[in-house]
Amino acid sequence: YSKLISSLQQTYNLTEDDLINKLNIPKEDIEKELEKELIAVEYIGKVSEVTEEEAEKYFNNNKDEFLKVRASHILISNTDDEGNTVSDEQKEKNKEEAEKILKQAQQGVDFTQLAKEYSSDSSSENGGDLDFFSKGQMVEPFEKAAFSLKNGEIYPEVVETDYGYHIIKKTDEKYEEFSTIKEDLVYYLGYEKQSNILDDLIEKYNVEIK
Repeated sequence: YSKLISSLQQTYNLTEDDLINKLNIPKEDIEKELEKELIAVEYIGKVSEVTEEEAEKYFNNNKDEFLKVRASHILISNTDDEGNTVSDEQKEKNKEEAEKILKQAQQGVDFTQLAKEYSSDSSSENGGDLDFFSKGQMVEPFEKAAFSLKNGEIYPEVVETDYGYHIIKKTDEKYEEFSTIKEDLVYYLGYEKQSNILDDLIEKYNVEIK
């Protein structure tokens, strides 16, 4: 209560009595509401707590979620220098160009050099290398294609996204170490458990949220 009043006093430059009058709520009612809120916070905190052992068990049972792949791509962009989408006619030309480049890559022409020569994004400077990425970091069509490949394999078709046409090559893969994601995983699982508990309570007590 003291912290709340102190914060409001600093914000509105009023005395405690003036604040109570302005809010038109008795001090006792404010204290009761705060008590209920603190009880709820303590309860949710306890029942949604996730131990390191729980997180490690989840990690070991869901290894595929923690796979990262490394890929290179060649992008034929469907936007002009000012960021505007090109015409349908130009898109067709871009697709034809991308398919020609794909054929060259499939025939053994060095992918890095092709990326440096043709790719229209900044990754071209690194031969198209996009480094490692997890699921959810790339747009869906790109991700689906990259994660379906074996190391060193080039996706057999040109992949279209909102950015343009991609030629994709998978270059590596690795699983994240539990030690590096432990804290994030504990937080994520705790948040998920908390959400499920709140959903159950809302349904159980027929709470209407306005």
